[in-house]
Amino acid sequence: MMKITGLLFFIPAFCFGQLSPEINKLYDELSKSKRVESAAIGYGGSESEVYKLFVEIDKKASDKEVEYIAFNGNPVAKTYGSYSVFNRKLKILDQLFDSYLKNNEPISIIQGCVGSNSHLADELYKMVFWEKDNIKATEVYRKHKASIKTEHELSNFIQLFDAKESKWTMKEIDSVLIKFDRIVLDNPSSPQNLVELITESYFFIKRKHPEYHDKLAYFEKKYNSEEIKKYLKFSGQ
Repeated sequence: MMKITGLLFFIPAFCFGQLSPEINKLYDELSKSKRVESAAIGYGGSESEVYKLFVEIDKKASDKEVEYIAFNGNPVAKTYGSYSVFNRKLKILDQLFDSYLKNNEPISIIQGCVGSNSHLADELYKMVFWEKDNIKATEVYRKHKASIKTEHELSNFIQLFDAKESKWTMKEIDSVLIKFDRIVLDNPSSPQNLVELITESYFFIKRKHPEYHDKLAYFEKKYNSEEIKKYLKFSGQ
């Protein structure tokens, strides 16, 4: 019994030791939020205090601290942690997605003045999938970089494309998506919302994956999903 008790006392201390005092303080504040917020929220586009906390953490936290936040705490902290993991191209991205899929934690989000409900795995998948738009904007930025002379012009560019410079390539994103797709489709317990997100996303960009047919057919039957059925018909074999 003494050994077990000692271990139980050791675990919390070990967990707290993952974060420096400064990052732990910011993390605690971030964890108080009940929703994920974009940089500007509300009809007036007010600056989000929650998002400011994330920016501060992202600026100061080490890779290990970012990984810890992404795997621990409440869904809000995990979501922002996953942003940093993705933007830094950390190697735990697959593990993180698998963890989010298994736990299927719900989150509340406000993007501008629009609120929605989602899940951790769904949001991570969306972030990766739509990074291609960010990559295209980055290519435009790099092409015209020499002509951007002032901070004001840079700000206008970012506002126009609603993006920041990406560290990813199209090939890398495709590779991550294939891994994510396999994690979802190889798990017969994957939730309907995530399987449908995959099919809706590929249907939107008119990309066929006939190699997914058998596994998608399983989920279409399991959930009686019109969305999955529509993609199966589009993708064919």
